[in-house]
Amino acid sequence: MARGKKVFSEEDKILIKSKLKDECMAFWVSPGYKETSIGALCKKAEISTGTFYNFYASKEELFFEVLYDIQDTIYENFIERIEQCPEKSGFETAIIQLYYEYESKPFLYDVKTVDFTSFYSKLSEEMKEKLIFDSSELFRTAIKRANLKLKVSENLAFSTFSVLLSSVASKEGISKNCDHLAAFQFMTKQLVASIFE
Repeated sequence: MARGKKVFSEEDKILIKSKLKDECMAFWVSPGYKETSIGALCKKAEISTGTFYNFYASKEELFFEVLYDIQDTIYENFIERIEQCPEKSGFETAIIQLYYEYESKPFLYDVKTVDFTSFYSKLSEEMKEKLIFDSSELFRTAIKRANLKLKVSENLAFSTFSVLLSSVASKEGISKNCDHLAAFQFMTKQLVASIFE
């Protein structure tokens, strides 16, 4: 007698997807997308490959969903932190926490690696479009929620914070004697004081 597709309860589906996403996030960090097989993901999540295909059509679909969800959560947390302390100090803390989030997940900013470009090349145009995020709109929302007024143009303020945050990508190339995090915190404090009234 032929076996049909296994039927999962809603609770089972949530649990399986959650386990797969957790394992995928760990695999993003090491060994990376290219070196991760569906079999390895399934083994870690303690499911069969057949079960995997009940949820995702491909490895890329899972990696995309994880990347998209992480980005979304990071930006939600950024705005939430600002709303909890709507003033300069809250904005400063939120920027520093945003840095920590990116620092702990290099696959979010290190998009020129062979691993990331290999992943990106296999995405559909629709998926690529969804990954494009308007960070200038996030910045505008953050300023509004923090009840802050700019001393400089919005474009200069946004550009300055973008350059500051992009420094996370160069931290590996900086001298071992350099305290990158202390420097980032110092620059953030100075910029917040200089950019906002």
